[in-house]
Amino acid sequence: MTGGVGVTAGAVLALAAVAIGVAAVRRIRRSYVVVTVDGESMLPTFSPGDRVLVRRGLSGVAPGSVAVVKEPDLETGWSGSAPLDGAVKGQGWYIKRVVATASTRYPTEVGLLGSVPPGHVALLGDHVRSSDSRHHGPCPEHQILGVVVRRLSPRAGNPADLGKAPVA
Repeated sequence: MTGGVGVTAGAVLALAAVAIGVAAVRRIRRSYVVVTVDGESMLPTFSPGDRVLVRRGLSGVAPGSVAVVKEPDLETGWSGSAPLDGAVKGQGWYIKRVVATASTRYPTEVGLLGSVPPGHVALLGDHVRSSDSRHHGPCPEHQILGVVVRRLSPRAGNPADLGKAPVA
């Protein structure tokens, strides 16, 4: 080689590994988000300060799963809220348990008659004084950020909970 810069196979492999790593991190950041629980609506399952890993999207939304949803409009409930725009910061969020999905009957504790409308879910907090579908009606699926897949940090005083999936 004369006058050129030599590139070794090792350097090419290292650059390829870095590029793959960057792409993987970007994909994970688009697919998952960490949320800190603020409030007592999901006690005893989640306590204020618990950090949870949320998989974005509707995959896994089923009765018993725990979803993070956009905070409803105080006057019109979830039906009056604009669809999510993908941003996480600057939004108000609720963390609630899915108790019924589209076209299934509302559980008695929701206090609504009939079936959940298409494209909606019914949500309840685990705590008796939760603000949820009993107050705001069914939640449109387009208000769902994602489903909690696991707790990342334990509630205070219980390190045995670290990494455990939420109790269904």
